[in-house]
Amino acid sequence: MDKQFTETEKLIPDFVENPGNLKRQKFIEDEQKRMQRELPQRPANIEYFENLLYHRKASSKPRPRVGYFCNMIPREVIWAMGADAVRLDCGNSAAAILGEEMFAGEICPLAKASFGMFMNPESPVHQCDALIMPTSCDAKRKMGEVLNDLKPVFMYNLPPEQNHARFAQQAYKETLRLIGFLKKHLKTRLSGKLLKQAVNVSRKQTALVRELQQFRIEKPRGLAPADLFLIIQSGMFQPADMDQWLYETEKVVAELKEFKDERKNLRPRLVLTGAPMVWPNFKVLNVLEECGADVVADTLCTGAQSCFDPIITGEHGKTALLRAITNKYVFASICPCFISQTTRLNRIKDLLETARADGVVNYSLRLCQLFDMETFRLEKTMKANKISFLNLRTDYSLEDTEQLRVRIEAFLETLY
Repeated sequence: MDKQFTETEKLIPDFVENPGNLKRQKFIEDEQKRMQRELPQRPANIEYFENLLYHRKASSKPRPRVGYFCNMIPREVIWAMGADAVRLDCGNSAAAILGEEMFAGEICPLAKASFGMFMNPESPVHQCDALIMPTSCDAKRKMGEVLNDLKPVFMYNLPPEQNHARFAQQAYKETLRLIGFLKKHLKTRLSGKLLKQAVNVSRKQTALVRELQQFRIEKPRGLAPADLFLIIQSGMFQPADMDQWLYETEKVVAELKEFKDERKNLRPRLVLTGAPMVWPNFKVLNVLEECGADVVADTLCTGAQSCFDPIITGEHGKTALLRAITNKYVFASICPCFISQTTRLNRIKDLLETARADGVVNYSLRLCQLFDMETFRLEKTMKANKISFLNLRTDYSLEDTEQLRVRIEAFLETLY
């Protein structure tokens, strides 16, 4: 197994107890919980998903646990190795302050906050046996090297562009290399039986998310975007019994089928695109809801887009399944880490048509260069097609909430 990092200058960060910051983190989380409790329409079983997402503390660990970042890591491979998969991206602005002890300077707040979680001794990241990091941006590349001082880290190398003919074999070999890494650090083997089960779970999850997406189009007041993101992220950010998660999500779908809006809905319909939006950083979702807009579709890797593409294969052998999984995570992704912006633009235009949306809101996370550099072309393309467009450039802090509100209200006025 080739090593991606050397041990020559290994550093162990100084973990300093900071009860004040942990209290601030809790306050931010409690505020988001309160705001979601006040939503006018919520699923009857929303408490199940809340318990999964909110209680992200160290807990009993009956199986190996693998932490991962980003949406391009094949969870099915982790499950097939008999381990739990836990997504570790963090959206708490107070955690970002702790992360600055290691990542000083102008660095993505998501990277800072994610590293800040390691400063909390109760964080589930301390129970991870290994970490997986994609080479999706410079911040994640370097964060992988830093985190390797704490846990074994595998850098999942992505091709520079989504050219299946040129890079399919390279991407498949990277998945095989990942399996070798997990075999070494988890002391387990890839199970063909578990791989088939994992693919079936993934397909069911995709089918349910697609149904939820369709209900957002048909009955946007039946499920608030913040609750949709909560439901989806609850299955990623904490080890979960996925069969139970599927069962509870099926109940949400059944409830939505019976939902009837009391009055005709005249609220503006929007497509949300842009950078990852990780709980409790639902600031933009909150303000859009309060201003009277309906987010009827999104392309966010932490929203419906995260599990919208199914695993497609005509065979059931281990090799065929691994190739299909690789294709889903690499060649179906619309992340701007790849050269071409065409895939994302086409996805947005498709959603505008199918969701009958009135405009597009772009969530531009400050210091996230990949999305920042795409904004110009995105805005020009939308305006060329006479599509109303609003770019919201913000960060994790709550200080600009009222400024965002003023801009969103002015934008919505143009849609009536």
